[in-house]
Amino acid sequence: MILDEENYNFDELLKEQEYRKCAPDSKDPEVLLAGFLYFCEHHWSIRHPEQGRINFILFDAQIETVRSWLNTRYSLILKARQIGFSTLVAAFSYWSAQFYPDRPILMLSRTERDAIKLLQKAKYGRRFMDEWFLWRAGPINETQTKMEFSNGSEIESLPSTNPARGESAYLIVVDELAFLPNSEDAWSAIEPAADVGGRVIMLSTASGEGNLFHRLWVGASNGTNRFTPLFFPWSANGRTQDWYEAKSKDLSEWVMAQEYPSNPDDAFLKSGRPVFNLDNLRSIETEIPDRGWLKQETALSVPEFIEDGGALRVWEAPTLRGKYVIGADPSQGLQHGDYASIHVINARDYKVVAHWHGHIDPDLLATEILVPLGNWYNRALIGVESNNHGLTTLKFLALKKYHPIFMERSAKYKKSVPTDVLGFRTTQVTKPLMIDELNEALRGKMVLLDKETVAELRTFTRDDKGKMSGSPFDDRTISLAIANQMLKYVWLEQYDSSSKEPPPGSFGAWEKQLYGESFNELISGNKRKSRPKREPIGASSVRNNW
Repeated sequence: MILDEENYNFDELLKEQEYRKCAPDSKDPEVLLAGFLYFCEHHWSIRHPEQGRINFILFDAQIETVRSWLNTRYSLILKARQIGFSTLVAAFSYWSAQFYPDRPILMLSRTERDAIKLLQKAKYGRRFMDEWFLWRAGPINETQTKMEFSNGSEIESLPSTNPARGESAYLIVVDELAFLPNSEDAWSAIEPAADVGGRVIMLSTASGEGNLFHRLWVGASNGTNRFTPLFFPWSANGRTQDWYEAKSKDLSEWVMAQEYPSNPDDAFLKSGRPVFNLDNLRSIETEIPDRGWLKQETALSVPEFIEDGGALRVWEAPTLRGKYVIGADPSQGLQHGDYASIHVINARDYKVVAHWHGHIDPDLLATEILVPLGNWYNRALIGVESNNHGLTTLKFLALKKYHPIFMERSAKYKKSVPTDVLGFRTTQVTKPLMIDELNEALRGKMVLLDKETVAELRTFTRDDKGKMSGSPFDDRTISLAIANQMLKYVWLEQYDSSSKEPPPGSFGAWEKQLYGESFNELISGNKRKSRPKREPIGASSVRNNW
């Protein structure tokens, strides 16, 4: 601001001095911190639940947090609920935009409603500033989700489903990262926006293990990523032990661990209502697989595994004696949607021997992945989730004349009865059973060596209504659960490809007549010790009247 030397007064000089105390012209983090604290204590208002509108006096944990924000570009905060950090980040964002020009600031929340509420905290503080202070700051344009300042800075608050992909930002704030419905996609979209000199602040309460927030926290704690970790327990804002004990009488253990943790380990270990036993999942020792893809020249040739780092992970190649099942969860095929997932289990020792995971169209999942994989693993029984796009996968499996494919079984009778409906349908009835039986298998015989699958199982949780889902994905969980279901049916004669007799008049029937063994016996390697007695030519054409 330029003052007219002939038309100024002492009061204006004092106001200008006051204004500049809030925005030091310095790059020293401690000097900037002092300016921010002065701004909050003298010119910023917050709405206190009990006291109403008060000046924003920061407590020690909040001061430590702002110091970290000013000293580092990437900050990760694990915090208890309701200790004033959303209020803090709103004030810090406003201060950065008002006093320093050309700073685009992006804030992401779970939903549009949450995004609007977060920006309202900044609007509330501005509303109760002195008039001279607002005049000195300059006019702004406001919408529900945006504040545009006259100095070229702006604050935009959006839901995580619309993360402003491709834009650049000086500061990106992600609120409640662990609870975003699409945290992986949101992070992949916003990370490049802050890559050139920008800053990232991520803050959240915990929601179990294995999700993006937990992985970033572990990496930050180990020093293997760029984030600086900060943890603030339930007592960070001065709450007493009496308050905590009274609260714990009203809430369950997992809620207290999630909302009001005492340490990071309890926060992640006990929160999130995990479906699978976390202690058991932690005890699993994973192994690095061979990675590649299957090459099959013709429909009759044996697939060959090409090890070149592809999407197919293999811990154990098929053996002559192996009896295998496959569980498949198809996807939409979109590059930014859910994934398709496949697990292969050896029914003889319950070992998960292979896993495929990636984006692919449902028809290609059948023709390019499942058929070669099933052929390689001794004509494995393939169970495909028939919901939605799974019907396309099943259709193309049938067109390829693959056998055996699991067929839906009716549960209306005392003993399940097979039907002619292809695939395994996941419903409100079948899903709890398949998940419970997978949980039992993981505690017992199943040998699981895949690190990514274990990580996803740790994020599979149950909500208030008992609905189970992954955070954010559950494709690996579903495909493994379906493969585990297939273990109950693989020994039935209906699905035994090695003993399936070719129909009369087929090419396989002529092969058996000429060579004494069927095509399925040849490709499976299960040759009989002595060839069966040949039937006379034309025997199948003679009507037997007796």
